[in-house]
Amino acid sequence: MKKNIVVAGLALLAAQGCATKNYGTQAPLTDFERQTLTCREIELEQAKVQGFRAKIEGQSVRLDARDFVPWNFGIGNHIAYTEAVESADQRAQQLQAAAKEKGCAAASAPKPEPAISSR
Repeated sequence: MKKNIVVAGLALLAAQGCATKNYGTQAPLTDFERQTLTCREIELEQAKVQGFRAKIEGQSVRLDARDFVPWNFGIGNHIAYTEAVESADQRAQQLQAAAKEKGCAAASAPKPEPAISSR
C-alpha cells in the first residue's frame, strides 16, 4: 500500500513538469546579424517578432487542461509566458536599434504597445 502511494506521488510530481505550457523564446540579435542584416531583412525580422508576440498572446488567452492542474497553480505557465514576452521585447528593441543605426525607415516606425496580461 505504501509503495503504491509513493509511486502515485512520484507520478504526480513527474506530471507537473508536463503541465507547463511552452511558449518558446526569441534569440537575441547577434553581432553578425546586427552588422549584416539589410533594412529589408530587419523589417522581416521585426514582422516575425510581432507574429511571435501575437502567437504567445493567443496561447496565453486559451485555457486548456494544463491551466487546471491543482499542484501547478499556474506558476510555471506564468514564468514561461514572461520569458517569452521578455525575449521578444529584447529582440524587437535590438532590431529597432539596428534599423536606426543603418538609417532604415523601420527605425521611425511606431513601436507596438506591449500587451497587458493578467497572467
